[in-house]
Amino acid sequence: MRLTKSLAAALTASLVLLAASPAALASPHETTADLAEQSRMLAPRATKAYLMVQQGIDPEAGRRLLADSVSRLDQNLAALRSAGLDDTSRTKLGAVEARWANVRTRLTAAPDASGAKALYDDTEALQTATQHLAMAINSQGSEDARRLTLPARMRLLSQRIGMFYLYRDSGLMTPNAPTMELSYARSEFSANLARIRRNDALPAETRRAVEALSQVWSGYDGAAGKPAAPGELRKHAPAVMEMSEQVLGATEKLVVSLLGTARP
Repeated sequence: MRLTKSLAAALTASLVLLAASPAALASPHETTADLAEQSRMLAPRATKAYLMVQQGIDPEAGRRLLADSVSRLDQNLAALRSAGLDDTSRTKLGAVEARWANVRTRLTAAPDASGAKALYDDTEALQTATQHLAMAINSQGSEDARRLTLPARMRLLSQRIGMFYLYRDSGLMTPNAPTMELSYARSEFSANLARIRRNDALPAETRRAVEALSQVWSGYDGAAGKPAAPGELRKHAPAVMEMSEQVLGATEKLVVSLLGTARP
């Protein structure tokens, strides 16, 4: 299946934003914190892409996403190794690297059902390790900088939704667990977005980014959570995967906007 123009555009937009966001950061600490937070998102994004290839859902797009996610996570961890982390954060980084070595081996092998099934737990373990790293780095920052944690979490959730959507109809396991995780991720994203929208202190640029995110989120939320008979989920999967990248791109714009307002 050829990469559709709309999905190609969504991929290009999200890849460009993810590549550019560190340059917009306000301080070395925020640069480091965002690298950790972005790495947390890249774990489910890479697995989402692996599943796209394994299930034959826009495999060209899946291979491009997978290669980009693996490369970007490699780059982020290399940058974090050279950063001036404190002892606690450096220990957490070591745990991430150990987890990543295992997950990376699976992601770079030919996608198959066995690898996809193993990645269900492996990705969760990697994501937990990166969360602990991000928390350790954020604990050293200012209280003001921690307001970036919520949209960074939403960036992660955008990819967990796409990943669990594909696991739900994969036939690799009973759909109960991925269906529950999908519901949790959608609910949390909606709640976090509502919290941000209630913040009257946001500058105009950030508020525009929030409203743009709200527009694309509405379609993604409905499509990802729509009940369907077995097999029907795969029919709608290409559109859902496209929306997952659109929401990621819109969430990244929100993160960049908030980082810009955090400059001294």
